[in-house]
Amino acid sequence: MTTKIRAAIMGGSGYAAAELVKRLVNHPNAELIRISSIDYVGENIGAVHRSFADRLPYTLEDLTPEKVAEGCDIVFLCLPHKVSYLMAPKLFSQNVKIIDFSGDYRIRDQQVYNKYYNTTHTNPDNIESFVYGLPELNANSIRNANRVANPGCFPTATALSLLPLAQAGLLTGKVRVVGPTGSSGSGVHPQPGTHHPLRHKNIKSYKPLTHQHQPEMLQILSDAGGQNLAVDFVPISAPLSRGILTNAIIDLPESTNDSDIFDIYQQYYQHSPFIRVLSKGKFPEIVSVAGTNYVELGIQLGERHDGSRTLVSIASIDNLVKGASGQAIQNMNLMFGLDECSGLDDFALWP
Repeated sequence: MTTKIRAAIMGGSGYAAAELVKRLVNHPNAELIRISSIDYVGENIGAVHRSFADRLPYTLEDLTPEKVAEGCDIVFLCLPHKVSYLMAPKLFSQNVKIIDFSGDYRIRDQQVYNKYYNTTHTNPDNIESFVYGLPELNANSIRNANRVANPGCFPTATALSLLPLAQAGLLTGKVRVVGPTGSSGSGVHPQPGTHHPLRHKNIKSYKPLTHQHQPEMLQILSDAGGQNLAVDFVPISAPLSRGILTNAIIDLPESTNDSDIFDIYQQYYQHSPFIRVLSKGKFPEIVSVAGTNYVELGIQLGERHDGSRTLVSIASIDNLVKGASGQAIQNMNLMFGLDECSGLDDFALWP
C-alpha cells in the first residue's frame, strides 16, 4: 500500500482509545488525523493520557461525526454502549469504513441486545451490515467489510478457546465460563466496584449469569459450529489493571483423547499469527501476553469417576489489546489489504 490509511477516533478519553492512539501513530501504513471527545475538550492528548506526555500534536475536539470523518478512510468509534447506535448512522453516508468498539452492533437479535444492555436499540436495521470482527473466524468477511463490530474482551477470549472444538463438531450442550479481568475493562472513570483502593487487595464475582457478554459468546460459538449450546458465565473482578484469563469447561465424548484434541487446536490455528497453543501440561498466564495482541491457549482433559470426559480450555489475553484496540488494528489491516500483523508485533510487558 503506497498511501497511508487516514484514520480518526471518536471518543478519545478512555483506556482503549489511548491504546488505539499508540498503535495508530506507530503504524507503518496509517496516519491518525484527528481525535474527538466530549470530555477534556481543548486538551492535548498527553494531558489526558499521560504516557504520551507532550510528544503528540492531537487536541481533543468536540466534533460531529460528519466532521470527524472528513478526509478520512476509517473512523474508530471508541464510544460507550448505547451511544454508538446514535452516532454510527451519521457516518454511513460519509464514504468511510467503520470499526465500532461498543456492543451495539455485535448481537444480531435486537431483543436479546435490548435485554442485556437494558435499552432499546434505535438503529436495528443496520446491525447486520456490521461484520463481527474476530479475524480467527471471519477474516474473509472482514477483508470485504466496510463496517466491523469489534468483539468484546471476554467473548474474544472465550471464543478463541473453543473455536477449534466448535468447527470439529465437539462443542455441544452446556458451556461454563469463569474468568478474572483487570480493572481497565471497567473504564477510565472510577466507581465503587472498580476504584483501585478498593480493588487492589480484593477479588469478587460480578454480574454472574447476567453479564452482557454472555449472549455474544453464545452467538459466536453457534456461528462457529457449536450445536444446542447454552452458556453460563461468571466474570471475576481481579486485582489487576489489565488482562483476562477465561476458563471454559465443556463435556466431551468418552472416546476423546488428548492427542486428538491438541491436533485439532494446532491445525485450526496453524495460520493464525497471534495464537499460541501451549504444549500439554502448560497453561496461559496474563503476564505472557500483557501489552500485546497475542493469545495463549492451554487445554486440559479430565475423566470423572463415572468415566465421562470433560475439558477446560484456558485463554489469556490483554483486554485492551486483543480484547479491544489491538484487534481493531488487526481488523483495519485486513479491511485495507495489509499484513494483519502490521503495527502489532510487540513483546509482552514482562514481568
